Amino acid sequence: TGRRANSFSRNRRGSSDGPNDGRISAHSFSFRELATATRNFKPTNLIGEGGFGRVYKGRLESTDQ
Repeated sequence: TGRRANSFSRNRRGSSDGPNDGRISAHSFSFRELATATRNFKPTNLIGEGGFGRVYKGRLESTDQ
């Protein structure tokens, strides 16, 4: 079994006009998916670092997010 990471999102307006009705939802990604999305955690994709580690920007090919 591989390690998974979670992505959290919320309706920014807090309105109830959508599939999530303003609730928080989560999606799990495999390490391989994250490595591909961030181009193997390329240093130029590093956004910052915090208490939980480094934060990278990336693009998910399968969902275009």
